Amino acid sequence: MNKLKIKTIFLLTCFALLLSIISLFVFRTSVASTIWNNFHIEAVATLLNQNDAELFFNIGNYYFGEGAYDLSKSEKYYRKALAVDSALERLHYQIARLHFINNNLYEARSEINKELELYPDFRRSYYVRGLINGYDNKLEEAESDFVEFLEWKKDSWAGYNDLAWVYFRMGDYKKVLATADSGLKYYPDSVWLLNSKGVALLNLGQKREAKDVLVKALFIAENMDVNEWGVAYPGNNPEIYSDGLRAMRESIKRNLELIDGVES
Repeated sequence: MNKLKIKTIFLLTCFALLLSIISLFVFRTSVASTIWNNFHIEAVATLLNQNDAELFFNIGNYYFGEGAYDLSKSEKYYRKALAVDSALERLHYQIARLHFINNNLYEARSEINKELELYPDFRRSYYVRGLINGYDNKLEEAESDFVEFLEWKKDSWAGYNDLAWVYFRMGDYKKVLATADSGLKYYPDSVWLLNSKGVALLNLGQKREAKDVLVKALFIAENMDVNEWGVAYPGNNPEIYSDGLRAMRESIKRNLELIDGVES
């Protein structure tokens, strides 16, 4: 091979390499997203694109139960996204949920309020804020949030159930019953709503009606698998699903024992 051919091959190789580098630089966002979406290799994806809030957000979601469960990693990538674009849609919402799961209620409320300020039309934020306020014993605020949420999503069994939970903590069992019944119109076999209704009837002195409802709730709970229970609690650690289902069954059984104790 003469020197001219060698030189030509060398130049072509260099040119091809240069084109590859330029292409990688120009299309690094799409390449990084492809690597993450298809292979979940976060080190490579984030090395290729170190300034992509959407990529960081998606990785955070992945570790927040959408593929794996690692809250420390989820928070790490949400923080990275926040540093790049603090107004990214749903970012403050997800951070609020993360804080709520970790029982950091002050931080959770601050984040969900930021989401509502940025995106007031995203009404699901009211549901999350209702949970935060409920667990923080701000019951009137929680009631208002759940009512606001249900005006937007009238068929949410979780919205009715958590509003009923707020009324139960207020001691207003008539409202617990009415709210549970409203939800049962949409989901007649919801074990959570049936349990709420049974407890309301029990506290209102309607023991026979309460027993009928709770027997149905227990039957459904006994035939429910852990994944069905877990779907109702997005963001929670899958490792607690079996304990949560067991606790729900035991709660219904205890309520039935209270009725049997009164009747005997």
